[in-house]
Parts: sequence; C-alpha cells; structure tokens
Amino acid sequence: MKRKNRRNLMKNPKLNGCLLALAVWAVPALQAQPAPPERPVSPWLKQALSDLDQLAGTNAVKVASRRITLGYIDPTRATQLLKLHGYTIGKPEDSVNPAQLPVIIALPGTTFHETVPKATDKFPQTETDPINELVVFHNENEPRQISKLLDLMKREIDKPARQIIIEAMILEMSSTALKELGVKWTRNGSATASGNFINNKLSALTIGSLKHPGADEAINLTTQNIFANLNAQIKALVREGEAEVLSRPSVLALNNRMAYINVSEDIPVANTSYAPGNNYQRTSFDVKKAGITLALRPRMDGRGEMVNMQVNAEVTAKVPDADVQVKNSSGTVLASSPTISKREVRTYVSVANNTPFIIGGLIAKDKQSTKDRVPVLGSLPLLGPFFQSKKDTTIKREVIIVLTPFVLPEDHVIGKNMPKDEDAFDSVGNQLFRDAYRIRAEDTFDLSYLFQNKQLMRMKALANRIVADNVMLGARYPYNKFHENAVPGETILCYRQIYEVLKRQDMQSKLNSAKLIIFEADKNIAAGHRVVFLEEYLRKNAPGVLTERGNGQAVALTFTLQRFADTAKSIFREPIPTVTTLACPSPTAWRQRLWEMNQPTEQGQQQFTVLLHRAKDVERLKYAVLMKKTVDLNTRKNVLKLNQFTRGRLLLMPRVKANDIELVDGDVARSFYYSELYYQASQAEMERDITAFRQVVENKNHLQQLLQPLRR
Repeated sequence: MKRKNRRNLMKNPKLNGCLLALAVWAVPALQAQPAPPERPVSPWLKQALSDLDQLAGTNAVKVASRRITLGYIDPTRATQLLKLHGYTIGKPEDSVNPAQLPVIIALPGTTFHETVPKATDKFPQTETDPINELVVFHNENEPRQISKLLDLMKREIDKPARQIIIEAMILEMSSTALKELGVKWTRNGSATASGNFINNKLSALTIGSLKHPGADEAINLTTQNIFANLNAQIKALVREGEAEVLSRPSVLALNNRMAYINVSEDIPVANTSYAPGNNYQRTSFDVKKAGITLALRPRMDGRGEMVNMQVNAEVTAKVPDADVQVKNSSGTVLASSPTISKREVRTYVSVANNTPFIIGGLIAKDKQSTKDRVPVLGSLPLLGPFFQSKKDTTIKREVIIVLTPFVLPEDHVIGKNMPKDEDAFDSVGNQLFRDAYRIRAEDTFDLSYLFQNKQLMRMKALANRIVADNVMLGARYPYNKFHENAVPGETILCYRQIYEVLKRQDMQSKLNSAKLIIFEADKNIAAGHRVVFLEEYLRKNAPGVLTERGNGQAVALTFTLQRFADTAKSIFREPIPTVTTLACPSPTAWRQRLWEMNQPTEQGQQQFTVLLHRAKDVERLKYAVLMKKTVDLNTRKNVLKLNQFTRGRLLLMPRVKANDIELVDGDVARSFYYSELYYQASQAEMERDITAFRQVVENKNHLQQLLQPLRR
C-alpha cells in the first residue's frame, strides 16, 4: 500500500472512532483529560477475572483421550517436565486409573527404516503414524483439565529454541596489506598503531597469536565501536587487490545447536599402477578437499544479549608448484599428489549480540620458483646455464575470519534473516507450478494503533484466560475473535491487502470481462437457473455501465447467503443473485448505495452486493474474482489473519487465461464490497464482535460454558 494510504489508515476517523467508543464503554469513569499510560481495568473485566478464580467443576467422570503433537521438544523430556508440574505420567503398557486423571503417556516412536532398503532385505511395512506425540487421558466433564494442560504445554514446555544468524567474512591478506591496517601481531597481545584510524580505538583490544603451526591456539579479538572503520579499510584493500575475500557465508542456527558451513572443492588425485616391464594396469582416483569449513555452535544467554560460541575454522588450499610425484626408473610419472596447506583454529568466544569479532593469525608461507631462459641458447648443454635465470619468491599470507552473530527476536519481526523486497524472490513464470508472490512491506497496513489499544489488549487477555480453562471455546464466537493472535475485523483488512497486491500486479488485465457469468432464475424450471454472460446482460439492459463515466444508473447483483439453510431449495438459491437497476448519479451516491445494500437483511441473513456503476466497477469486479481465487488457493486460515499476512511470506497467485469462464457468486460479491468499503466494514464488524463479547461476559455465559463440556 502506498505511504499516503498508510498514513490515511492511521488517521481514519471512523475506525479510530470505533476504538474510541470501545474505550468509552470499557472505562465509564474516564475524564476529559489526557489518559494515563495505563488505564484502569473496567469493572466488568475485573468481575469476569474474579469469577474465573472462583470457578468450580462437576463430580461426574467421563474418560476421554486426546493426542498432542509436539513441535519442538522430545516426548520423554516433555513428560519429565510435566511430572515436575505435578501431572501423573503413565506407561503405554498400563491401564489408566480414572481417579488419577489427567494421565499423560508418551507414545512410542515408530521404527526407523532406510528410505531405500537393500535389495536383499524385505521391504519394510510403511508407517505413516505421527511421531513425537503425547496421549492425554482426561475427564471430559472437567474441561479445565485438558485446557490447563494445553496452555501449560504452549507457554512453558513445547517452546521453540531461539535462532541466531551467524555471518562470516573470510579474507586472505598479504603482509603488506596488514601493515597498511596498522596492526602489529605480537605474542604478548599488544597492539600499536600510529597515523591511522586505529589510534585511540584499541584501548580495550586484546590480541594474541598462534604458535606455529597453530593447531591449539587462536587470536581472540574483542572490539568496541571500531568495526565500522575496520570494515571500511578492508573493503579499500580489496579494491586495491591487496586482500581477497575468500568467502562470505552465513548460516541460520538454533540456539546451542551445531551449524556447519563448507565452501570447498574436490581435487582429484590420480594413482596409476604399472606391472613389471612398464605395462600399464589401471588408474584410480582419490579426492582431496581444499577450501573453507566452519563448524559453529552458538549459545545465547537468557536475554539474548550475549552469545557464547564454539568456533572450529579450517582453511585449506593447494600449494602451487609443490605436487609430489612418483616416477619409475625411466622417468615416467606413476602417481602424483598435490600438497595441501592447512590452517585451522579452534576456540571459544563470548561476544555481545550484533558485534563482530575477529579470528586472525592463520599464517601461511608459499614459496614459488620462477625459471627463465633464452630460447635455444638456454637449452644448450654446458652453455645453457649461462642463458638462464632463476628467481625464488616467498609469499606470506594471513587469513582473517570475521564472525558476527545476530540473535533473532522471538516475535518474528522482520530482521536479519529476511531478504530484501526484490522481485528476484518471487516465483513467477513457472510452467508446472503455481506462481508465488513474496509479500512486501508496501503490501501490509500499519495497524499499530490496533495492537497498542490498551482496552482491546485487555479483552484479548480475558479471552485467552477463558479459553485456557476450556480450549473448545477458542473456536466459538465471539471468543475466536479475540483469542491468541485474532483481531476483530482483521478478515476484512486482509481482503483489502490482497486487493492491493493484485492491483499492483495488474492481474485483472489477464481476465476477460466477457467471460464473467451469473446465474439467472429460470421460470420454466422449478428452483432452476440458467447461465447469463454478465457483459451481454449489461449491454442489453444497462449499456451506460460499460462506459467510463456511466449514465446515472447502476446494476446491483445481490446475493443472500444461505449457509445455515436447511432446505435444498434455499441452498441452491444462494448463487442466484437478485438483479436490480437503480439510480446512481455520482460516485458518492454509489458508495452510499454499496454500503446500504451490503447490510444484513431484516431476518439477520448476510447479503453481499456487486454494484456496477461504470467501467471502473467492472474492473473492480474482475479483481474480486481474483481475490476469491487467491483466498481459496492460500486457505482462509493462512491468508485472512493479520499475523499470517506478513512481509516475507509467499502468496500463491491465481493463474487465469483469457478464455476462462468465471462465476460471480456471493463470495465474489463479498470481495467486491471489502475491496472498497473495508474501513467501514471492519469498523462495523469490530463493534459487533466487541458487543457480543461484552454480553457473554457480563451475562456470565462464559462461566456456564466453562463448567459444561462443549460437543464437537
């Protein structure tokens, strides 16, 4: 969404007015003065919390079981923690005693099989049963038993480990380049510099060096506020050709888990065998690796501010002009092997989050011999050495490894692990798979005013408290509108965000408006209908709708939803719209009529209307068809939640062809309405949800529902 629209979203008086009304009835004693940072909890919220504390249960016992899939923790460890919390842990071979409910049992794991067994082995039986599960036996008439357990599992036991991104930069620098950096590597750990940027910045710098060959020690460098300058200097050296960036890998690791990076190449080594008499027998190949390997194990503290890291770094390279050859008596090379130089460091470091640290002192010396001679004369016997020259060169190079840990936040905000908003990360143009669009920052609304509203957050906390005592309530209205990450009215906002994505991609141009159809009731067939092409109907009955400015008329397609109907006639009546033609002199009148015609009927049935006033509305109708397709592709649960429609996620995009025939139905009409009047619709839905939630709490219906088990 454009910045202007995002600013308007935050300043919208109607939606903000809903939140203002929420604050008024939630805090009746609010005075006309600036609100304090923490507003007092309203009386009905306090009373609801007090009633929960005094909740009692029933004495009947009905044993039920439920399987819990563990996402992060091992079942054995989970049962050990649950035992510490006072729960009874059973065994798979023992029966359950109803007097000890709830009883928790760790299900045995499935047998491990090779994916492709050996030809001589019998093919194992396929097992598709879920693994890492607990089975809980509980009293179905005491919903608090299973609900409290599930809440404890989510909050304290089955929790994901924190994640850390580790960025590495591995440079190989000549001794001349090191002198330009102004660092003198000494055994006692001092560092001096004069006339450059390191002066006055290394007061807290501790440096050591490796003993040759340096297998057990490493240089540890702790920096404070100097790396920006150091990094700039290294880049300058790279541009001048005096330093070479060997690799810049990065890896995402779980806390206290090993991560491994290998950037290397395999060097084939030929081994040739000869029989007596120089008769060739065979040639075999061995492989030697040369490159960079990093084995890292990060471990953060409880606050995520410090990272302790075990580092195993190894840099190997082929030594030029140092191959080892095996020859026979006649000088024929029987076998050869390259010489591999190896520089390795193993160390433990402790560094602050987002702070680079340097491992240095991985020094190597390469000797090169260059021999020049004059053509012809240099090959003459005896006289040849007088026309030849030989030069021996020793190159001293040092490998410096810079590591930077980034602790990712727990609330899944955009961080170091998220790539940029670039088209390169979209998956489009596939022949066999669906296109996918990566959601960008401009596609999401700034809804901080919703999540920062104190009274709304308190109602969410109350809903979570109620559902924690009876987990079945989490799927019932109105609790499901406030439970966990749900926000009242979020579905409508997500519809609009999908519209913005489709509009930015100009997806409607791929859909032929002449192929849009509607159902029309057929008077000759009872409860029957026939197909009508919408554009043909408009050309015949309201041609002005297809023009750019319109002619003061509008065609309304009204669909009454029959999702709770219990007769076949009503069910099959839903996709047939009521078509009316009405006066619509201006866009303002069009918006007013669109709002009025999308309100529930007098009987409380939902109805949605497509109101076509001019050609622009036909274009919006095509977007509405695509919105419905997008929601169906990505499922409502994954795309119509604000916590799911976030930057970085892939959104499956519908693929349409010019000859595809698309039906306009009630869901398309819903998308049409939400794409235009999303502010007003989300405000109305929020008001309805808040009123319903307040009623069930004030009438203490939630207490009765907590005491009585809900049937699925």
